[in-house]
Amino acid sequence: MKKTLLALSLTAAAGMMLTSCAAGMEPTPSASPSASPTVTVTNVPAAEPETMPDSGADSPMGLLPDESASPDPTAEGVTSVSDARKAVESIEDELEKLSEVDNAQVMLAGNTAVVALEFDDQYQGGLDDRLREIVRERVNGVISGVSVIEITDDLGLMGELEKLGDSLDGAADMDSLRSEMEKIIQRITGGSAA
Repeated sequence: MKKTLLALSLTAAAGMMLTSCAAGMEPTPSASPSASPTVTVTNVPAAEPETMPDSGADSPMGLLPDESASPDPTAEGVTSVSDARKAVESIEDELEKLSEVDNAQVMLAGNTAVVALEFDDQYQGGLDDRLREIVRERVNGVISGVSVIEITDDLGLMGELEKLGDSLDGAADMDSLRSEMEKIIQRITGGSAA
């Protein structure tokens, strides 16, 4: 507050001097005190900004998110057939950009994704932890809210995912797709679907 008053006083004084100079008058020192308030500045440590939980510190410039904005439609993953179509296409494109991957098939429903990969002939590494992490990052880079991502390099399951993807075009709701996805997940995990 004190710094602001000092800045305002200095700005006003500089403005008066500039006005005098512009009018062709020489600024003259005044023997009488000015009518401006006197401000004494002392060294006062700057107050630390208060932090609040979820203050948006990670957001650009620490701004709080707009509470009135509508929620992210992908926060729950994929909830509609049209969203699934768009996300599947985008994820497959992202995965096929990887030098290790020749072909990718993806299916999404809710917060679950199933990914089948066919590797480039020159890639001999197989489906290792590094590649699994890259696939997870690519999926999460396209759509948020997907917490379960099952990945396989089984070409038989890839064919099943491709057929399921083809049925996505004619699907009316996500329930039948989710059921078929769960069967594929059970085969990948060797147990029950998550």
